[in-house]
Amino acid sequence: MKQGSTLSHDLMDLVAATKRIVRQEFSNEAGPNGPTLTQYRMLHRIRGGVRQVGTLAEAFGISQPAASIMVSKMVRDGFLKRVPHPTDRRQIELHLTAKANSQLESGLGRAFLRLDEKLSVLSKTKRNEVAKHIRELSRLLSQSVAGESHE
Repeated sequence: MKQGSTLSHDLMDLVAATKRIVRQEFSNEAGPNGPTLTQYRMLHRIRGGVRQVGTLAEAFGISQPAASIMVSKMVRDGFLKRVPHPTDRRQIELHLTAKANSQLESGLGRAFLRLDEKLSVLSKTKRNEVAKHIRELSRLLSQSVAGESHE
């Protein structure tokens, strides 16, 4: 196997392991009636400025009706509210509720604590070295390639 493909596999394994920890912490925080990890991701995207269902659907690679169903559930569960667009009354914007903001902050905080706990076995020098490489990989992988969409 080539070095590049080994690195790619290692990177995908790291992403999967990190995602498991994040999912577990969000599940622990939310309980059985809380948002799913996908819903957390949607709430995070909405908090970041995505306000329309169509844009949300496009960002997640799902149909607009599927996104609309997910949004309706989050509205019903008290995580989102629909608000008329300030200048275009034909449009409705999505806004997070205080409940959603609280869940996001708490879940992210727990996930960061858990990841920090796992990484605490590394020396400070090693953590700094790993952080430097992660930032470099993130920069490389975030560079836009013509025709690609980034979430």
